[in-house]
Amino acid sequence: MKQVEVLLNAPERALRFCNILSACEGPFDLGRGSYTVDGKSILGICTMDLTVPLTLSIYDETENVLEKIREFLV
Repeated sequence: MKQVEVLLNAPERALRFCNILSACEGPFDLGRGSYTVDGKSILGICTMDLTVPLTLSIYDETENVLEKIREFLV
């Protein structure tokens, strides 16, 4: 498992981020503190505070996800 910080500071960016992860295999968790949501769920992501960096947990690194989400990395 790998964890990185991402910033999704606008709903449009959150939707793009979700679409990228949805096209990838494996589970992704997005969280802050003790609150965690599915990284492929736009409804879950929209319940988060998008103005602060969030922690993305990547469980399967076979698809080079970090390259695909480079624009969101903090």
